[in-house]
Amino acid sequence: MSQTTANGLLYPAMHKLYSALNSLEQFQKGNNFFDNISCLDNFFSEYRNITFVLQKSLAHTEYESIYEENRAKYLLNETCKWFVEKRNEVLKQHPFNLEKRITITLYSPQTSIALPEYVFTIENDVEYSTIIDSLRSLFIDINPVEVFFSVEFSFYEKGQNKELYDDLILGISNMKMFISSMREAINEECRLCDQLEQKIDKMNFYQVPKNMLFIEDFAYYPQKDHFEKGSRMEVMMPDLSIRMPLSGFCNFLSKDSNEKRNAFDDFITMHIVVFSMQKTLMPTFMIVYEDETFALKSFHASIKTTMYRTINDIAKRIESDKIKSIFYVTEMLKYANESNDYREILKMNSNDRAKYRTSELLCFYMLDSNLHFQSYCFDSEKIDDVGYVMSILKSQFQESTITNFLQPIKDEFERIRK
Repeated sequence: MSQTTANGLLYPAMHKLYSALNSLEQFQKGNNFFDNISCLDNFFSEYRNITFVLQKSLAHTEYESIYEENRAKYLLNETCKWFVEKRNEVLKQHPFNLEKRITITLYSPQTSIALPEYVFTIENDVEYSTIIDSLRSLFIDINPVEVFFSVEFSFYEKGQNKELYDDLILGISNMKMFISSMREAINEECRLCDQLEQKIDKMNFYQVPKNMLFIEDFAYYPQKDHFEKGSRMEVMMPDLSIRMPLSGFCNFLSKDSNEKRNAFDDFITMHIVVFSMQKTLMPTFMIVYEDETFALKSFHASIKTTMYRTINDIAKRIESDKIKSIFYVTEMLKYANESNDYREILKMNSNDRAKYRTSELLCFYMLDSNLHFQSYCFDSEKIDDVGYVMSILKSQFQESTITNFLQPIKDEFERIRK
């Protein structure tokens, strides 16, 4: 190990990596084109400078050959080559040719409809709030009580159809692996490198799920002419990419490793235990794949739009991801349908209707590729009563009556079967 120094061999490269990522931190969906183009120009420039300064630091040292090996392993690919080309363009020719596309999707419990895409460049950009305002009359025609919709932003190089975000994340990932391998090989103590690494680990752009960066959820209430922008949070498992063995999930809850376990039963058991301890939980999907792995997606949202969008997004991935079953747990509100006011309650929007709930439920749903459906709903106030819980689990459920908000998933399973 080399001597402890304040400025190690890797410090200049680490600082350039920090500068590159810090530029992307300023890239926002609501920014004007001038600001976002500036962010990208700075990113490409600083990203390319990482290897420049590292080559100079390592010149005439024993690490030059290791540098070349890791550079070939992580940075000699089409994405990183494209980054170099963009750096040369933005430094010597012109600012990055950025194009922004906005898609507005309307949701009902049963389906979703995407409106025609809006395309903008620096020459014709508008505030996206003006687009939303212009849709008032359409929303009123669709539903006079409430309309759920999302606004999705995507960014491209003008004239290209590959989304910019995917290349940015891949390039950042490659560079981080390159730097990590060099730090491991050089194995020096560098206080400044450690500080920069801590700052980089707190950055959002390359770690926060894409939908949290570039999608906003809304509800519109025509009777009040009011737009509500949803707030939400997600457990950090980006894009359902982290898969775990299903056997591990089942065995975790079983004392007998040889016992045959039902994953949906275990899903229910786990979340009943969690709910008993906290008296609340985040709505959670468990996605089970054909290769006997699974992923979890937990989120919290202030409006229903997020749930509808998430369900539709999962449905779109069923075929390509080879999904065989989907579990879902959420809290629901119950209304007394024998009440004389029930019809009037149903005419209210979700926020106003919630005031008239008669009880709260913890509900579980399962739907698989064979179109088998199961659901169990527990009175939240009785969840600590083991006898009550067991009586619900032993009760018969109606497979033919699927909850309407899961219809997009059912429709996609049906389409694939046909």
